[in-house]
Amino acid sequence: MKSNFISYLTFFLVIIFSSQNPLFSQNKDESNDEVIERSIENLIKEIEKINKELEEKISKKIEEVVKKNKDYLNQLENEYSSKIKEEYNKISNLKKEVDEILKLKDQELKIIDQKIKEINKNLKDLTSDDYLKDFKKDIKSQLDEFKKLTLESLEKNLNIKVDTLNNE
Repeated sequence: MKSNFISYLTFFLVIIFSSQNPLFSQNKDESNDEVIERSIENLIKEIEKINKELEEKISKKIEEVVKKNKDYLNQLENEYSSKIKEEYNKISNLKKEVDEILKLKDQELKIIDQKIKEINKNLKDLTSDDYLKDFKKDIKSQLDEFKKLTLESLEKNLNIKVDTLNNE
């Protein structure tokens, strides 16, 4: 149906052009078929010319659209690239901070482990007989020293001599 329409349209255009345009007017020596053929050829040339112009315009518009799209895509790529870099830097900084916290935690755990070992050792020492003996000796020596200093202070302040040999 479309080709019939184009055929009728072409025929109609040929008739219009041939009646109005002196280039398309019929010579007396030409037959109707020759006139139609010449008119069709001219119309085809005109259509090809219009088609070429249209193709050039479309190509130019397509190039413009492609250029705009390419520019837009480049802009988007740059924006996303910078955002990705920013996020990567943030993540890297957070990772460093987490690593530092983990190091501190490990150091604290080591210190705690050492303290626990020391406490366990001290508890063990407190319950041993040797520790108790040493502790009693230490207390006795401290008491003897205190007694001696107290007596000396009394003798000096009261100006008397205290006999401790018989009063142990």
